Amino acid sequence: MKKVFIITVLCSVVSMGLFAQNDSISAQPTKDKYTFGDFFDALDLPTVLGVGVTPNGIEGATFNSAMRLGWRHHKNYGTFVYITYDTHSNTYKDMDLQFAGSNFRNAEIWYNEVGMSVGYRFPLVKDIKAFYENPYFHPWDFFISMQPGVSIATVKNATPLDDHAFEMTNIDHVVPTLRFSAGVEWFIFSNFAVFAEAAYTQHLMPTLIEQAAINKGDIKHPSGPINISVGLSLFFN
Repeated sequence: MKKVFIITVLCSVVSMGLFAQNDSISAQPTKDKYTFGDFFDALDLPTVLGVGVTPNGIEGATFNSAMRLGWRHHKNYGTFVYITYDTHSNTYKDMDLQFAGSNFRNAEIWYNEVGMSVGYRFPLVKDIKAFYENPYFHPWDFFISMQPGVSIATVKNATPLDDHAFEMTNIDHVVPTLRFSAGVEWFIFSNFAVFAEAAYTQHLMPTLIEQAAINKGDIKHPSGPINISVGLSLFFN
């Protein structure tokens, strides 16, 4: 009888200890720490190809390509940030660029553009309120963004060395830009998506070609190109 009593007491003590341990575990607050791995998983590498036109007609149409490095708060909804590098060339005709040090009136101008974009992705779902209360993976989203940056324009100048030789030099000119974009993205797989995007870039100061057109009286103020692009987004995870 004494042994039964001792065993009963021990079992009670062990049970109380287990319940106390479970209570202490359940009472501990869960902490969601944002680690470097989380940051790395949120990165993507979009590759973009597109065409661009200048509405004021002072430059020819162009093909453009861009590389981006992006970070997303959530993969297919919410805020995102990316750094972009875009390069393309345009042709121009009958433009006097002597003020910039170039003696080419009909030639090609190269643009190298760098910027940082901030935007937001909206999930394309039936019940958006229910989605934000309990998010889930979905294939389609709509996004908008704004991108401050700089555009570096490069034109050529030819200096005669003798009757048969010329020295070619580059002339660079930098202007600030502001780019507005909107598009649709489709996730084919959880780590791979395709998207289509329309964008307008406003030059905050005249480029070399725009300044030459202003001097001629062809335009009154700087504007910028319109681009239609398609791209691929590849995620690390």
